[in-house]
Amino acid sequence: MLRRALFVFTALFCLLAAGVSAQEHKPDGGNNTIPSPSARYDIVFEGLWSQTTHPHPNGAGAFPGGAHWSPLVGALHKSEVAFWKSDGLASAGVEQVAETGGTTLFNQEIDAAIVASTVYTRINGPGLTSPAVITLTDVLVSGDYAYLTLISMIAPSPDWFAGVSALPLRDGQGQWQQQIVVDLYPYDAGTEEGSDYSTSNPETQQHQPIQSLKGVSPFSAQPVARLTLIRRDVPPKLLMLPLISRSASNVE
Repeated sequence: MLRRALFVFTALFCLLAAGVSAQEHKPDGGNNTIPSPSARYDIVFEGLWSQTTHPHPNGAGAFPGGAHWSPLVGALHKSEVAFWKSDGLASAGVEQVAETGGTTLFNQEIDAAIVASTVYTRINGPGLTSPAVITLTDVLVSGDYAYLTLISMIAPSPDWFAGVSALPLRDGQGQWQQQIVVDLYPYDAGTEEGSDYSTSNPETQQHQPIQSLKGVSPFSAQPVARLTLIRRDVPPKLLMLPLISRSASNVE
C-alpha cells in the first residue's frame, strides 16, 4: 500500500514538473520565454539587378556588360549606431564603397566603433556578379548588438549602392526573428556626379544627402537585390516522455 501511494505521488510530481518545464522552456519566440543571449544566422544576398528587372531606357546595349556587386561590408551593432541613413550625408567609408567598391575606410569606421563597444563584429563578404546569390553562413549575433548594417556598390556606377541600415534582428518581444526578408533598392550616395552606369565622373563639390533611386532612370521600381536572414539555431521543442501507467496488480 505504501509503495502504491509513493508511486502515485511520484507520478503526479513528475507530471507537474513536466508541465512547469514546458512552460518555462518554450521554444524561443514564445510569449513567456526569456530571450536567448545570442543567435546564429545565415545571411543570403541575392543580386536581382539586371537588364530584365531594370531595362535601360536606351536598350539592352546600354546596360553594363560587367554588372556586379562590390564586396559586402557591414557590422552587427547596438541600436544607437547609424553608419548611414537616407537623407543623411555619406561618411568617407560609405563614399568609398559607393564610388569604387573599396571597403578599407568603412572597415576602419567599424573598427573604431568596436573599440567604443558599440559594434560587436565586422561582416565582410565577397562581391558577386548580377544576377547571382551568395550566402554568409553561421554568423553569430550577440546580446545588445542585434542590429545589422550591410552595403554593397552597384557597379559600375557613379556612387550608387544598396543595403540595410540598422536592421533589427529581434522582434517586438525581444525574441530573435526566425527569418527576415528585405527587398533592397538603389541609393545615390550624393558624393559624385553622373546619371548613368559609369565610373569616371566629377566629384560633387558640396555633398548631397543620400537619396533613394527607386524608379529613377536607369532603375525601375523593382528591387535591385534581396537580403534574407535565416536563423540556424532554433531551439528544439521540449521532448515530453509519456509516463508509463502501471496497474495496481503490478504494484506490491
